[in-house]
Amino acid sequence: MNIKEVAQRTGLSAHTIRFYERSGLFPKIKRSKNGIREFTDSDVNFLIFMATLKKTGMSLEDISEFTKDGCILERLESGEMPKEPVSNRLSILMDHRNKLIEQQHDIELFITAVTQKISFYETYIEGTGKKETEDFQDDGKKV
Repeated sequence: MNIKEVAQRTGLSAHTIRFYERSGLFPKIKRSKNGIREFTDSDVNFLIFMATLKKTGMSLEDISEFTKDGCILERLESGEMPKEPVSNRLSILMDHRNKLIEQQHDIELFITAVTQKISFYETYIEGTGKKETEDFQDDGKKV
């Protein structure tokens, strides 16, 4: 399939796909006699996974390290893949997962803080907020 079809299937722009290839994040694609890129289904799946890593905040440096051996699925399935590159990928993914878990924890704290603030403002707008947060004397002074 050509780059336009791959862009539609992956949600990546043709420009991004070319950038990934030029920068070494994605292995060189086979080309037709006319010089047109010819992508396989494996190439598309690999690009989708790369895009997923990017969306989760993995740095281009880590993605580059992860992808330096290209798509290894076929070599893994045939038993032809040395264990070192697989161990390297596993380590990168485990480190990234730990960062994501930490971010998830932080996000949960942020959501709780925002939810509490929303509740406070909703209560205030309903007219009961002042009494719950501050007590006032009859003359309007805070106690």
